Amino acid sequence: MALTGRPPKPTKLKKLEGNPGHRRLNDREPQPTGAPIKPDFVTGEASKEWDRLVGAMPDGLYTDADAPTLAVYCIAWVLHRNSLAVVSREGMFSTGSMGQRVVNPALLIQAKQAEVILKAGDRLGLSPVARTRLATGDAPESQGKFSGLFGGAQLRLVTSNEPKGSAPS
Repeated sequence: MALTGRPPKPTKLKKLEGNPGHRRLNDREPQPTGAPIKPDFVTGEASKEWDRLVGAMPDGLYTDADAPTLAVYCIAWVLHRNSLAVVSREGMFSTGSMGQRVVNPALLIQAKQAEVILKAGDRLGLSPVARTRLATGDAPESQGKFSGLFGGAQLRLVTSNEPKGSAPS
């Protein structure tokens, strides 16, 4: 049976936002630890994408629990790129078994991998929309109640009522 409704927001994110709903927080929510370890099957260009992706995000943002999603994203990215190369080489159409023009099967692969990239990327905070809620910043001078929520990465909430062009404080 499928779950319905909006997925629950992680407790760390609720704390970072200041618990705007003032609802009771789940203090027993599992907190994954450890840096993500690249699986053995993530090789070649997927391995390069893994390194680029993990290096582009704040230290400590991803944990070992994120490794499967990172792997899915990196492999989908390579399949997407490779299918585009096939389409570029062979064209948008190919000849079917009865001699008719059909859409190149690589386009179907490309489209499916694009969906996977978008979904995994959203879960990893890679889309502009996913990043609008949080921003990295300098380390605070004093330790506040939200210090270290993301495994050492200094993150703070970006609110919509800040003047344009000003940095969040």
